[in-house]
Amino acid sequence: MKTSYSLTFLSSVLLLAFQANAAGTLVQEMSKMTVSTAGAGSAALAENASVAYSNPAGMIYIEGDALSVNAAIMDLDIYYHDASDSSKDSDNAGGVQPYGSLYYVHQLNDEMHLGMSVSAQGGSALDYGASYAGARNLNDLRLSVIQFNPSISYQINQQLSIGAGLQIDYASFEETLLYGQGSLETDSWTLGYNLGLMYQLDEYNRFGISYRSRMNHDLTGSFNSNAMTVSVPIPGPIPGTVDKHIPAMSGQAGLNVLNPRQIEVSGLHQLTNPLSLVWSVGFEQWSDNDSTMISINNGNRISQIERNFDDVWSAALGARYQLTSRLRLESGIGYATSPLDSSEYQGADLPVDTQHRYSMGATYQWDKDISLTTYYSYVDYGEPEINNNGMNGQFDNANQFLGVTLNMMFK
Repeated sequence: MKTSYSLTFLSSVLLLAFQANAAGTLVQEMSKMTVSTAGAGSAALAENASVAYSNPAGMIYIEGDALSVNAAIMDLDIYYHDASDSSKDSDNAGGVQPYGSLYYVHQLNDEMHLGMSVSAQGGSALDYGASYAGARNLNDLRLSVIQFNPSISYQINQQLSIGAGLQIDYASFEETLLYGQGSLETDSWTLGYNLGLMYQLDEYNRFGISYRSRMNHDLTGSFNSNAMTVSVPIPGPIPGTVDKHIPAMSGQAGLNVLNPRQIEVSGLHQLTNPLSLVWSVGFEQWSDNDSTMISINNGNRISQIERNFDDVWSAALGARYQLTSRLRLESGIGYATSPLDSSEYQGADLPVDTQHRYSMGATYQWDKDISLTTYYSYVDYGEPEINNNGMNGQFDNANQFLGVTLNMMFK
């Protein structure tokens, strides 16, 4: 019975790995280089090599070869406030984290281009410590998802172009749990694809559609834990706990993770000579995540956990103003619905509510072949409530992004 309980206990804790991957993919600022407009126009803009990722169909607007290098930091704030006992609150579990991305476009001929992008799809590094309310299930974690995305584009006519790419993801996940007595290390490779279309309506208006397939991650690795005694809440009308002995354990762990398919529609509209508007509407099919499979020790213990995710809808609107012949100012606002509204299903890895984005930036044309884009974005992740696994309270979450992108053309 002890072994059975221990494996059940461990499998419930491992759910955090799935939730962390889900949350990590919401950090769009790590891969899309339209941060200065809060993501607006991502599938319609085609000014530098980052279009190889955002919409490969737009590579046909690049003359010759192009290279974009992005270097940025994000400053993540996550605070937990317990509803009944302030001693179970957490300090800031986030912090400053650097990241970067690389994009390249090569023109084969007048109709075809090749592209390559290497970017972070999401990630986080959190440290709650071992004294807050959720210390049994999560102490600290590190998630990294890197994507290699070769792509190709073809110009059908003067107005219409199409593109496609292969998504190659590498994900790694490390977690410390069980009051610092347990550790988990997993990783995986997986494949997917992306498609794009751009349509130039006239000289002043362009539209784009970008699609990214769902990605199935089968994370595998190892877990280790020391022997310990934990207090487990007793369900029922009278509050209480019972001590459970958890023996030292080590072995293999597996986790099936599904990242959803995504589609985005964008527009670019040159209203006047200095002023243009950009917009985007997006959809992510999180409801596809109907359950999570967890295996321990090569399937000796398998759990299927039902999920309660909602589809995510997003919208963004931005403006770009050509202040001088070299300097353009950019800004935007964005909104995304929450993939998880129920406090019973929230996790401490990166809890999110509805998201609000407020962004600004500038592009400076150094010379005819080199430009620099700087950007800043503040993202309010809301104040989601949680009521599970010994946690009953509310989070206060936000993220800030600051970065610079160097764009070079080789004609």
